[in-house]
Amino acid sequence: MKKRLLIVGGRGSGEITISLFEEVNQLTNEWIIEGFLTDIKAKGEFLGKYKVIGSTDEIKDYVNKGYYISYTLHCTTKNKYERIQKFKALNIPMEANATAIHPRAYINPSAKIGHGVVICPFASTSFAPEIGNFVHMYPNSYIAHNSIINDYSMLTAHSTVGARVKVGEGAHMGLNSCIREDLTIGKYSIIGMGAVVTKNVNDFEIVAGNPAKKIKTAKGEK
Repeated sequence: MKKRLLIVGGRGSGEITISLFEEVNQLTNEWIIEGFLTDIKAKGEFLGKYKVIGSTDEIKDYVNKGYYISYTLHCTTKNKYERIQKFKALNIPMEANATAIHPRAYINPSAKIGHGVVICPFASTSFAPEIGNFVHMYPNSYIAHNSIINDYSMLTAHSTVGARVKVGEGAHMGLNSCIREDLTIGKYSIIGMGAVVTKNVNDFEIVAGNPAKKIKTAKGEK
């Protein structure tokens, strides 16, 4: 029996995610992709070729009706902490969060993968990574062996996480960034585009450069 799917989000990550589910569906025929829950357009309008079904305030209502969701609102660095806390407060059952792994990604069979994960084409891992819930891996991102990527983290295109790295909840790896092995990357930290990280990064820190250095503290620090 096919599963009804709604994408929570809009332009950018939401559209990328819906296109990924389309491609996965060509192989699995698992999903009925209904459209979006978003706040950028009114119910009944279209975002691309898919209809807006409702607003983000209606997530739990649709889950209670039997829909599956793919949550994408944490993929931006803007208001990330607040968006995640709001989503957590809904207490959506984990099994209602859809995972999509593109057929042209390579995820080592030893990987542990959570719920609500989105893995784009040409993303890859080495041996035995732990990929938490709601992690998004964009094209050509890479996780080396025995690294732990905690919930809601984002690996943008061409970002690399070295071996035995622990990435905290909600961390964001910018385009073409590189993290050396054996480091800890703090929760809700932001690794800037092209950054080369050679030292641990604290919670809520924003780092950039080669070698990466702290430039400021991310909004939302508690």
